[in-house]
Amino acid sequence: MDIKKKIVSSKTPYFYSNEMIITKTSLNENQLKYIYQKQLISDLDNKHKEWSKFVGS
Repeated sequence: MDIKKKIVSSKTPYFYSNEMIITKTSLNENQLKYIYQKQLISDLDNKHKEWSKFVGS
């Protein structure tokens, strides 16, 4: 109980919005989508660099 009182009384900002409810599963799915999209963009950037070597020759 003492730990909960310390956490509640701390003046740190909340990470989650009080007006919006998102499940942990939804957050995890969105994070996985973001990581996947980030990887696709990185792969595309590498492909463009590789293609530019052939076009510039």
